[in-house]
Amino acid sequence: MHKKVLPIVKEGTMGKKNIMLFGISIAFLNLFDGIVTNYGLMKKLIEEMNPIMNFLISINPALFLGLKVGLSLLILFVSYWVYTNSKAHFQKLYLLTLVGVFCLYFGICGVHLYWLSFI
Repeated sequence: MHKKVLPIVKEGTMGKKNIMLFGISIAFLNLFDGIVTNYGLMKKLIEEMNPIMNFLISINPALFLGLKVGLSLLILFVSYWVYTNSKAHFQKLYLLTLVGVFCLYFGICGVHLYWLSFI
């Protein structure tokens, strides 16, 4: 009996392309999160809830933004590496992980858009 999985986790090329699609989407959402968070903190509109990021911002906001850029580049690099070098089974697992991370960042960016709508 064959189990059905999410439609985005397909065999073959389309499933592989989704790895890059979600990797790029997460990278952009991460950058958006960093820029908007930095703006909100500078204007004292929000507080950073992530203690690690809050620590980095307290040292230097440029360090925080630099880390966000670095993490975005890392997700692009890892996604491309998995896309080109990994076996189908690992690609499925990685893609499911990307979908979860995408959902989290989509929600976080939704919160940012919500508070931005009030200024």
